[in-house]
Amino acid sequence: MSRVSASVAGYSVRCAFIPLAALAGCVILAGCAISTPLGPIFGSAGDNTPTGSIPAPDIRLNATMNQADWEQTKAALQAAMDARNPGQSILWANTSANTHGSVTPVADAFNENKIRCRSFVAALADAAATQWYQGKACQKEGLWTVTSTEPWALPRA
Repeated sequence: MSRVSASVAGYSVRCAFIPLAALAGCVILAGCAISTPLGPIFGSAGDNTPTGSIPAPDIRLNATMNQADWEQTKAALQAAMDARNPGQSILWANTSANTHGSVTPVADAFNENKIRCRSFVAALADAAATQWYQGKACQKEGLWTVTSTEPWALPRA
């Protein structure tokens, strides 16, 4: 009778151990499937800082902006962000497309991820309407690049 109770006791310990081991294995492996960003360890989810190996995207004021207008806007952006033009609106015009616009810095430069950045407001006008945008540009290797932009409405008085 003692032999039967010992094997029953041994069996009970093994039965309890196997599910616990399986549960521990699942918990450990579940960590591999976490889809939560790990924050400062690997960078934030909104961190779009170019690393140099992949070219930064060419962010225009809007998706329909033609290349000639974009080249004029980029030149105005470089001039507007220059410290020698503090807060000045820089105008541009594309006479062949009958479009024009401006870029105006709206705040002092600030550091973001050890990169110098600055906020701006830009206008893009054609015969039909003027569209306004607000955005952020950051300086890398001496050139200002638009890193974000979105439509902007003038404040109502």
